[in-house]
Amino acid sequence: MGKALVLFAGGTLAMEVGRDGALVSDQKPEKVLELLPDVSTIAECDFTMVSNLDSSNMQTEHWVQLATIIYHNLHEYDGFVILHGTDTMAYTASALSFALLGIGKPVVLTGAQKPVTDLSTDAVNNFVNAVKVSQMDMAEVCIVFGTQILRGNRATKQSDIQLDAFRSPMLHPLGEIDLEPHLSGLQQKRHQRDMKFVPTFDNHVLVFQLFPGMEPALLLQAVETDCQGVVLLGFGAGNVPHVERPVDEAIKSIVERGIPVLVTTQCSSRQGSMRAYQAGFDAVQAGAVSTRDMTDEAAITKLMWVLSQTQEVHYVKRMMEKPMCGEMGTS
Repeated sequence: MGKALVLFAGGTLAMEVGRDGALVSDQKPEKVLELLPDVSTIAECDFTMVSNLDSSNMQTEHWVQLATIIYHNLHEYDGFVILHGTDTMAYTASALSFALLGIGKPVVLTGAQKPVTDLSTDAVNNFVNAVKVSQMDMAEVCIVFGTQILRGNRATKQSDIQLDAFRSPMLHPLGEIDLEPHLSGLQQKRHQRDMKFVPTFDNHVLVFQLFPGMEPALLLQAVETDCQGVVLLGFGAGNVPHVERPVDEAIKSIVERGIPVLVTTQCSSRQGSMRAYQAGFDAVQAGAVSTRDMTDEAAITKLMWVLSQTQEVHYVKRMMEKPMCGEMGTS
């Protein structure tokens, strides 16, 4: 019998219907825990209250709090479960994978599409399966939801109505859930090697989605507001306008100010081959860094994490291009 620490962070699982018919985070955590099943046959569980938030209100401070609790309890438990809202779960999972770099045990995020008080809730199955996975041979920050076990920094929310709310567009699932959870063999396995604990994030990052007709001057104006890094959601393989209203010229100007610029893609399945087209190649020549096959959530949180350690553009570029914890391919 192993031990698991369950960290309560809120989300739909813990919500109830308010007076106007909208779900609100007014449910008492103690009541929520009473409605969750007894999992003592799976693991000995302790519970810690962290927050009770709609996950749209999650902040970097909450990532730091979660990471710190896990770090200080690392040798007391065999695994960790975080009850979390779905909207920003992939951001939190990505952030924790960097903050707890090289962790040797499972950190499992889960939640629900329906409150635990709903007759047809998915909270119970998700919670039970998350506790089971927290005791398995894994050394990953992962998301257990519906029928899938996904690497946290490779996952993105795909639906607000399907029970399989998340997908991993560029990496096969770490496992699946049939009658029981089972792993695919892609996961990092438990180990006792030292981990690198760096629970710091720089909030001064701007994210822009490019669109036809966007004025590059607006981008230049935006970075005047104490900006330390920029993420551009480009087209296709990571292309940006370079003829009419040239964004590559804006990228060059921003990089020359000492502000790193990342370029990702609006495609859900991505390789980030920015050198495949002139429209991407010119952006690279201007100083942009390709996020390759990272999810937006992983790219943004990794940039925030890297900027908290260095703001030298060439060091940021080097760290962003280096796989840290399975967040990107090696080629």
